Amino acid sequence: MNGTIEQRIVGLMVERMGLEPEELTSDARFKEDLGLDSLDMVELVSALEDELGVPVDDEVAASLTSLGSVVAYVKAHRSDAGAVA
Repeated sequence: MNGTIEQRIVGLMVERMGLEPEELTSDARFKEDLGLDSLDMVELVSALEDELGVPVDDEVAASLTSLGSVVAYVKAHRSDAGAVA
């Protein structure tokens, strides 16, 4: 899958969680603005690990509250996890 990190994450969220791309802004909060619950967050973490090769431990997962925070995390950890274009 090509594209920026943000585009890839948005694509995963649209595909796996049924969200609309236009509602996925950098500052949209997962729980408060998008209505995601803890199971959705487990799905997101699983997608990051499976599709992007970025490991996310439980403590970190709790701090990922918006698309912007996920993008920042993936960018910071992508070289540790291998090539994520």
